[in-house]
Amino acid sequence: MKKLALTLCLIIFPLLLLGCKKENKLVVATAANFAPFEYKEGKEFKGIDIEIAQEIAKRLGKTLEILDIEFDSVVSAINSGNADFGISGLTINATRSKVINFSIPYYNAAQVVIVREEDYNPALEGDTQALIDWIKAKNGVKIGVQSGSTGAFYAIGDANWGFEGFKNAEVKSFTNGSLATNALSNRQIDLVIIDEAPAKMFVAANAGTRVINTYLTEEEYGVGVNKNNQELLQQINDILKQMQEDGSLKTILQKYF
Repeated sequence: MKKLALTLCLIIFPLLLLGCKKENKLVVATAANFAPFEYKEGKEFKGIDIEIAQEIAKRLGKTLEILDIEFDSVVSAINSGNADFGISGLTINATRSKVINFSIPYYNAAQVVIVREEDYNPALEGDTQALIDWIKAKNGVKIGVQSGSTGAFYAIGDANWGFEGFKNAEVKSFTNGSLATNALSNRQIDLVIIDEAPAKMFVAANAGTRVINTYLTEEEYGVGVNKNNQELLQQINDILKQMQEDGSLKTILQKYF
């Protein structure tokens, strides 16, 4: 009898520990190549989204595990349950909302254009229609985008997003905006369409490139959560509201901007 009890303990106790580990862990999906929101320095993850995810886990009393994947796989990782939530500069959008839920917004964003210095035209500053017309006038223009991003949908065109796209363009997808900007510097493409904040960092790292300070879109970033996990969605919304009220969200944003 004692031997049976001991055997049962040896079987059950590790399973209980495994269950506890799963309950105390929170997996976040992100694409850590989108500074200042998520990026790596050596083996360390940094950025606005990373710190928000860390704060969410901390306030829930859980250990955060970061699942670093390609950007266009983040939504599917949330939907499939491979991640508990995702935070990766995700624009809140009706198309994505069909497969995942979004938290309340935590950041206002916009798509901008990066060009080589020689192609910069100050007359395009602050004039969205003039910028669009300028791109449309370039027959065969090569536009670089990050695969799966709002900029990609904007350039290619997508009815669900409400984007007409550029029929005169050849759109080239890259795994991240840094590679797209490098291709611009190397004259492999003519311009890049990407989110404003990382655009400024990519330009700083690529001499001879420049951001045209004109917004093509107005967007909001949200945290993505699996549709079957309403409890976690509510918890994240509560935490984001707390972070807005106690100033911790503002502190994180100011740190990187």
